[in-house]
Amino acid sequence: MKIFLKFISFLIILYIAFCFFIFFTQKSLIFFPSKELFNISKAINLEEIYIKTEDNIKLNAWFLDNKSDKTVIFFHGNGGNIFYNQERLKIFNELHLNAVIFDYREYGKSEGTIQKEEDLYKDADAVYKYVINKTKKPENIIFWGQSLWWAIAINLAQNKNIYATIIESTFYSMDDMASNIYWFLPTKLLSKFHFRNNEKISSIISPILIIHSINDEMIDFSNWKRLFDKVTNQKRFLETNGSHNGGFQESYDLYFSTISTFLNIKKK
Repeated sequence: MKIFLKFISFLIILYIAFCFFIFFTQKSLIFFPSKELFNISKAINLEEIYIKTEDNIKLNAWFLDNKSDKTVIFFHGNGGNIFYNQERLKIFNELHLNAVIFDYREYGKSEGTIQKEEDLYKDADAVYKYVINKTKKPENIIFWGQSLWWAIAINLAQNKNIYATIIESTFYSMDDMASNIYWFLPTKLLSKFHFRNNEKISSIISPILIIHSINDEMIDFSNWKRLFDKVTNQKRFLETNGSHNGGFQESYDLYFSTISTFLNIKKK
């Protein structure tokens, strides 16, 4: 009996230690920033810019100027940096849209470190204010978010009179994902990052397009339907094929034509 009790005590201590480990290392399990930079093709319509947040963090960004009346703010995924998203520039050029692609704090050439969820909301808000100041047309802004960082866009998009919102390969909530992956842990108590998309999406008043690949290996396909059901205004869904990060390329023709129609863009 004593051996059994010692064994149980050991398991309890091990479990508590693992909980502490998850609590203090969760940031590295969620965010995968890269400082690796690549050459990009020089284009006369592409400008590198820096945007300062309210807490004086300098964010690196690109502004793509296609002389359009509509401007995309693109929220890239939680890995890499903007240099990994050059294919997106080609899409925005084909759609003849202006676009701002930016790196959050700690990513790429941006300053600062991520300490809490609210830090990322400050980054997004700074970029939004920059675009409003530059274009003077908040009603013509498009929020376009991918994967984890759509959670940042969804927080910003609430109750804003913008042109449209596009969501790619995102999740119901971080709490929901964490409880599915770490079902044996009290994740709601341990988590510092909640990203409750499910509670915020009904507050978006712009038209919404949700895109998700049926083959997504990172975020289960069922997430789109659960979010879609919570949208209370004009909405549309596009099913694609391919990986989590590559679905837009593997289903490109359908992807491009659907977005063109959704945004009411005529091919030039």
